[in-house]
Amino acid sequence: MALFRIMMKIEYDGTEFHGWQLQPGARTVQSEIESVLESLCERKIKITGSGRTDAGVHALGQIAHADIKEGEFDRIENGLPSMLAADVAVTSLSRVENSFHARFDAVSRLYRYRISKEKHPLTSRYSYILRGSHTLDVDAMRKAASLSIGENDWKAMAKEGSSNSNWIVKVIDAQVMEDQSGWTFLIKANRFLRGLVRIWAGTLMRIGSGSDSPELIAELLECGDRNRAGESLPAKGLTLLEVRYS
Repeated sequence: MALFRIMMKIEYDGTEFHGWQLQPGARTVQSEIESVLESLCERKIKITGSGRTDAGVHALGQIAHADIKEGEFDRIENGLPSMLAADVAVTSLSRVENSFHARFDAVSRLYRYRISKEKHPLTSRYSYILRGSHTLDVDAMRKAASLSIGENDWKAMAKEGSSNSNWIVKVIDAQVMEDQSGWTFLIKANRFLRGLVRIWAGTLMRIGSGSDSPELIAELLECGDRNRAGESLPAKGLTLLEVRYS
């Protein structure tokens, strides 16, 4: 029987997941959804995500594709809401061209990192709590964020040990916003290296605290020295907001 491709938009609270990708003996978003699909369709169905998120990272707009048989769409659409665990949901399901690829066809991804001034039980699972002083220089962080925009080598703000053939990333937009309860960092790029957003956020926080000038961002993109960048902030503050396609 011929297969056709579907696209899923997926939302999840990453707190209890060991990331997106399948891992032996670990609960992941991919394994959770594939397990339900197997129960619904009585066969193994692989899903391919737009990218991997690390343990503890959340998503509002993760995208994945899968190949299913005629007659399985309604079964999947009706069964997923009740059979998936409370911390993951497929928020939309649609048929796409068989050539569509959730990862390789993506033209941009948008991430948010959230820092809170104080602990709030209803939001603390989704933000990093700033300890000590509640003051960060938002103007300095905004200037630093603007220096992130463009096509550059991001080796200084990515985790080592990955299989990247290059470290070039084109940042389309980068913003810093402040409200009464904290700060939001937004970064949109054509691709992301492992750990990039959390290290970038830690570097912005370091600049906001006055430990470095905004020009540190430009210097890091030029020198590639990871030791000069800020700390990698905790995963819980990071959310994949959106994946866009041409």
